[in-house]
Amino acid sequence: MSQYVKVLATALTLFGSSLSSVLFIGSSDVHAQTACTATTTTAIADKIANGHSWGKHSAEYSAGTVIAGLAMPASPRVTTIAEFKALIQGVMGSSTNKTLARGRKAYWGSPTGTIVVYDPNSVDCGTAFRPVDGKPYYDRQS
Repeated sequence: MSQYVKVLATALTLFGSSLSSVLFIGSSDVHAQTACTATTTTAIADKIANGHSWGKHSAEYSAGTVIAGLAMPASPRVTTIAEFKALIQGVMGSSTNKTLARGRKAYWGSPTGTIVVYDPNSVDCGTAFRPVDGKPYYDRQS
């Protein structure tokens, strides 16, 4: 029995009818749904912006917020997911980038102190944020 079936069986045992609407997905389907399906910079930026990054890191993009000695500039304005997506696209278009392990790629945006990590193995295609130690964080990624 796969680990997914065991987890589902345990959940059904513990929670019974409250899980009556659970949709069973075979383990091969689960893996297919946990990888990034975006193939263009625009699509990747959209997935990252609409993934965990905005909810977790949006406060870092308020104008004037200082991280690693760098104040977030008033422009680009980043107060919505759409603006966050545009920022991510801009950083991904920068010349400062490098290939990382496991097929990932990191991009550095100096004006805002933003790192974007594209991860083809993640359902939301990666992450974007302003690391507390700035560019040295980007430099350490491998």
